[in-house]
Amino acid sequence: MHALLGEALAELDVAVADGAPAATALHAPLAALIAVRERLQILNDTVFQLSMTQASVQRSKLVRLRDTVSAMIVLLGALGVALALSLLRQRRSIAALQLRDRALQAAEEQQRELRERLERVADNVPGMIFQYRRGADGHPSLPYASHGVHEIFGVSAEAAAQDSSVLLDAIHVDDRERVIGAFDESARSLLPCLVEFRVVRDGIELWMASHATPQRQADGGTLWHGYTYDVTRRRLAEEEIKHLAFYDALTGLPNRRLLIDRLRHAMLMAARNHQGGALLFIDLDNFKTLNDTRGHACGDLLLQQVARRLLDAVRAGDTVARLGGDEFVVMLENIGSARETAAQHAEQVGEKVLAALTQPYLLNGKDYHGTPSIGVALFDDCEGGLEELLKRADLAMYQAKGAGRNTLRFFDPAMQSLLAAQSALEAEMRQGLRAGDFVLHYQPQLDNGGRLAGVEALVRWQHPQRGLIAPGEFIGLAESSGLIQPLGQWVLEAACEQIARWQRDPELRRLSVAVNVSARQFRHPDFVSRVIGAIERTAIPADRLKLELTESLLLDNVEEIIARMNVLKARGVCFALDDFGTGYSSLAYLKRLPLDQLKIDRSFVRDVLTDPNDAAIARTIIALGQTLGLHVLAEGVETRDQHEFLVAHGCDAFQGYLFGHPQHPDVLNTVAPAH
Repeated sequence: MHALLGEALAELDVAVADGAPAATALHAPLAALIAVRERLQILNDTVFQLSMTQASVQRSKLVRLRDTVSAMIVLLGALGVALALSLLRQRRSIAALQLRDRALQAAEEQQRELRERLERVADNVPGMIFQYRRGADGHPSLPYASHGVHEIFGVSAEAAAQDSSVLLDAIHVDDRERVIGAFDESARSLLPCLVEFRVVRDGIELWMASHATPQRQADGGTLWHGYTYDVTRRRLAEEEIKHLAFYDALTGLPNRRLLIDRLRHAMLMAARNHQGGALLFIDLDNFKTLNDTRGHACGDLLLQQVARRLLDAVRAGDTVARLGGDEFVVMLENIGSARETAAQHAEQVGEKVLAALTQPYLLNGKDYHGTPSIGVALFDDCEGGLEELLKRADLAMYQAKGAGRNTLRFFDPAMQSLLAAQSALEAEMRQGLRAGDFVLHYQPQLDNGGRLAGVEALVRWQHPQRGLIAPGEFIGLAESSGLIQPLGQWVLEAACEQIARWQRDPELRRLSVAVNVSARQFRHPDFVSRVIGAIERTAIPADRLKLELTESLLLDNVEEIIARMNVLKARGVCFALDDFGTGYSSLAYLKRLPLDQLKIDRSFVRDVLTDPNDAAIARTIIALGQTLGLHVLAEGVETRDQHEFLVAHGCDAFQGYLFGHPQHPDVLNTVAPAH
């Protein structure tokens, strides 16, 4: 194509070179040029077509290359992401592993610290923490023991781990079988093992307790996890509590609770074995007087010495108990199958006890002579049981006291009948108080001029079946049963009401009314307020009320008695000391008491003309009253000679059958003017 173009251009150059060429001359070169141009056009088209084809192919290749590259890029991206994720996971795994490693290290450190702490706790806690194992063949071992093993058993933990039998050797020989048996039972039942035992350390017996939980192991053996600790103090406290519960703290003898338990068992065995038994009820005579005169410390010393003498006087198998106060009981067992033999043996022991207890005592460096009263009841005499036996022995003891004390008496059925009668009478008294069956009679009291100066209120019981009952039949029972409180309050109220009625009578309003007050009634915390209340409710002059007290009231809490008397005295109430000379007459207290009157007891008045001693006592009481400025009244005056003797020696007032019997107030209203 290049040659053709060159030839056409050469021809054109030739045609032009000769000047202006003719058109025909240019036709051939132009045609050649056109032909060249057309061929160039074709060539160009061909080239273009080829270029386009190549471009299309190239484009396709490029597209494929692009797609491939894109795919590779995507793949590489995915691989990069996967690699990044893998790297991230790996990094996280590494971090987690590092964290876990640190946690494991921390856990190991905590476990080490915990192990050390537990070991410190185990080694310092009182007692011993242990693991005890028995193999399937029964071979024992001690996988673990805290250092407390040395404190308890006296061996080191290492020695115990090497040979666990050293622990069993340290246990008291009498307790070893019981300890082994407890672990045997625990291994069989897989229940916790609880056992207490003794060990002896340096000659001292100590009590230990073990609590161990069993666990069956794969080889058939048993592993216990347990704790052993010292319970010596607890055991001693339990023994002390038991001793306090069943033994008297002062004498060390069994108390009532333990006696009842032993007596119940003894009565059962006596009935089963057809053997006799007896109960000796012992009461010390005049023990209260010893307490009051020489103090409770001397009383306690006496009780302790009595306890020792009783123990020495009976067999080792007999029971000596203290019921309380000055009451002791001796229980005799196996004293013969025949009643006569049992009674004879009981009497011999009773006489031996009497002889032992009447020997002199040395109390705080001073001699003391005391006596007992003993009541005896045989087992086979009693079909009413244990309480009935005790009651019978108690009744027999009171029989001994009634016989003069310092003696022994067997139970008498007649006394039981008397007790039953007293019990029935007590019930009737309670009913009588509710029904208003009690009345007051009044006995005149005359002055030395023969004028009626006052009366003494004396209670009577108007029994619905038995008629009028004198106080001698029921006052003692009222005292012992506690009925003296409501009865005494009724007497006080009734006397004040009578004084109020007499205040409306010109002839009787000047009379004073004497009311007997028992020691038990006077000591009641509300006695003073009750007296004041009765005076205020009836609106009577307080000086018309005279309270008669007995000398027995002065045996206890004299200061409190004086204080109460002073309160009532300040209100105007008068006081008389009844039965003077028969009891505890202390001049030191007598001059401090706010008394108005002394009453000479009827026992001195009765023989004042025939017994020089009674006459001397009567004169002395009159002279004492005059010295202390007290009014003196003689009671129990029954003859004119007695009256004249007393008048001659200066007695101020008189009371007795010579001047009148106790009378109903209506009768007294009619006879008072005559006096």
